[in-house]
Amino acid sequence: MDASQNRREFKFVLPAHLGEVIRQRVGEVMQADRGAEDGYPILSEYYDTSERTSYWQKQFGVANRRRVRSRVYGRRDGGIPASAFIEVKHKLDGVTVKRRVPVNLDELEQLTEGIIPVRDESISPTDERVLAEIASLLHELGSRPVVQIRYHRFAYDSGPEGTIRITFDNEPRCRFRRVPLTPDDPDFELPLLAPGESIMEVKTIGPVPYWFRNLIGEFNLVPRGFSKYTAALELYEFKSRPPIVAARPEPPATRRIPRKTEALDEKGRRRPAATTSLRRSAPSPERAGIFRGWFNRLLSSLHLQKAR
Repeated sequence: MDASQNRREFKFVLPAHLGEVIRQRVGEVMQADRGAEDGYPILSEYYDTSERTSYWQKQFGVANRRRVRSRVYGRRDGGIPASAFIEVKHKLDGVTVKRRVPVNLDELEQLTEGIIPVRDESISPTDERVLAEIASLLHELGSRPVVQIRYHRFAYDSGPEGTIRITFDNEPRCRFRRVPLTPDDPDFELPLLAPGESIMEVKTIGPVPYWFRNLIGEFNLVPRGFSKYTAALELYEFKSRPPIVAARPEPPATRRIPRKTEALDEKGRRRPAATTSLRRSAPSPERAGIFRGWFNRLLSSLHLQKAR
C-alpha cells in the first residue's frame, strides 16, 4: 500500500497473551515487509504548540486536523539503512493521509529550531508543497518538538496494488529529553503500555477483508482509539504539572428578612396574634361627647313631635 494514499485506520490494543498469536495469524495471509521480517525500530519526534493544540483538537474530535512529526528508520547493524523524513499527518473526516519529504539526519535538528530544509531546483512540486505546509505549521502556529517516541514494528502489506496494511508496534516508549534522533537508539525510559501489550493498526482502502473480520471476531477484538502522542502527554507531561485549582466561588449573600419580635407571656410562651378585625377599640372622649350631644338632640326632637 502506498503511504501517501487516503486510507482509514483502525487500532487495537492487544493483551500480552494475544499479540504474538494474532501476528502469526496475519503472517499466514499477508507478506511481511521484505528485509524486515523480524521487524524494525521507528523513532519519531512529535511537534505541537505550547498550548498543545494538536492534542486538544483530537480530544474534541476536530474533523480536520494536522500534525507535524519527524521519523527515523534504520538499524545500527546496517541491516536496514538509515533514513529520515519530516511529515504531516492529516486527518479529515476520519480519512488519514500522510505527506512526507525525505531529509538528512542533521536537517532534523534544524527543523526543531523552525528552519525548513532548503532544496535545490530539482525538488518536485509535491515535496515543495509539503515543505511549505510544514513551514506554515511551524511558523504561523508555533509548533515545536514536544516528545520523542520509539517502538519496534512488524509490518504486513498486501503489496503496491493492495488495499490493506497491518502493523504491530511492540514496546512503545517515550522520552521528553531533547536528544538528536539516531537510528535504533534504545534510550527511551518511559513505557506507554503495560508489559507485553502491543498496538495493532489496520490501514485500509475500502472495506476490511472478510478473513480479517473473521479473525477479530474469533478473538473478540474491539477497535480502540490509541494515540502514542496522546498517551505520552496524559501519562507523563500532564501528571507532572501542578494541578490548576479553581477558586471556589463564594455563595451569594442571602437577604435575611427580619422577623417581628414575638410577644411572650410570663411562662415564655408565644402570645396569640391579636384579631383586630373582631375587636372594637374604645372611642376617644372627644368622639364620645359628640355622639352623646347628637343623641340628646334626637330625643328632644322626638318629644316635640309627640307634644304636637
